[in-house]
Amino acid sequence: MKKKIIVRADGNPLIGFGHIYRMLALADMLKDEFYIVFALFPTAEFILNEIKNYSDEVILLPGALPFKTADEITDTETIPFDLANILQGDEIVVLDGYYFGDNYQQAVKERGCRLVCIDDLASRHFFADVVMNHAPGLNPLKYKKENYTRLFTGLDYAILRLPFLKSFNIKKNGFRKAFISLGGADHFGYSEKLLNSILQLDIFDSVQVLCSSSFNDELINTLKKTEGESGKVQLHFDLNAEQLVEVMDNCTHAFVAASTVLLETYARGLTCFAGFYTRNQQFIYDGFVKNKWAGGLGNFKSLDTNSIHRVYKMENEIEPLKFPLQSAKNIHSLFKNL
Repeated sequence: MKKKIIVRADGNPLIGFGHIYRMLALADMLKDEFYIVFALFPTAEFILNEIKNYSDEVILLPGALPFKTADEITDTETIPFDLANILQGDEIVVLDGYYFGDNYQQAVKERGCRLVCIDDLASRHFFADVVMNHAPGLNPLKYKKENYTRLFTGLDYAILRLPFLKSFNIKKNGFRKAFISLGGADHFGYSEKLLNSILQLDIFDSVQVLCSSSFNDELINTLKKTEGESGKVQLHFDLNAEQLVEVMDNCTHAFVAASTVLLETYARGLTCFAGFYTRNQQFIYDGFVKNKWAGGLGNFKSLDTNSIHRVYKMENEIEPLKFPLQSAKNIHSLFKNL
């Protein structure tokens, strides 16, 4: 019988769907040898459909996340323990989100389960057996944790869906094709801002923009209008991993948020430029820019055409990935030994 993993993560159009997508990636790596259960609050239908593709069971919990952005959430805001009727005590529980405080973590441990926490912020104390943060170059001393807690960081533990970890062709000089993504939710409309700035530069032969049905109607209509007026723009909605890899593999450059989508485009060998708009993107942003794996666009709130052009001129200093990441086998080994 397969050992059971309970995945607890949530998403909505304001906080985004990054936690869920990251857990889909983890499930993709582990689903052949573990029984995967997703437990979450009700969410968008397109996300639920994706979850069903990667899991053995889905449990919708009563309740909903507070409708706040990641930057508005404080460490004192937590949700009550909601797995009491689900856990038997022999499972691995994986928590990915900002609302799982001390009481929640300790309740999991008290039931005898192994606990893994996926983290972006290093802002709270951890009682987990394992903490994972795939931001590169992270100082482990930033973490407050129990003596038994093991910390795994960097791209050796990048949590990406398997299609992104396959071999790829090195991008060659020739046509320049840009890929744009702000993730599964773009509450602030930065996709439009980024697209317009890139079009003004008139550097790229085509621009591929990743969208989702969670975008608000005004943003979708504006992007569709730009697509209709420009012969260079193509919008893509709610792509699965294989479809997204196909789009990325036909691009040469990426302009993305410093979130999972940055790791995905880097893993496909694109020349990456990244910005941030929430604090949970800061560690990944700092690590990629410091290592010259991405050009730093800074805070998207202050982004303009001139700043994009200034960073783009430094593209020869950026070092795209040459060989596929090997994180899947590392993560698989980690969970097998829990």
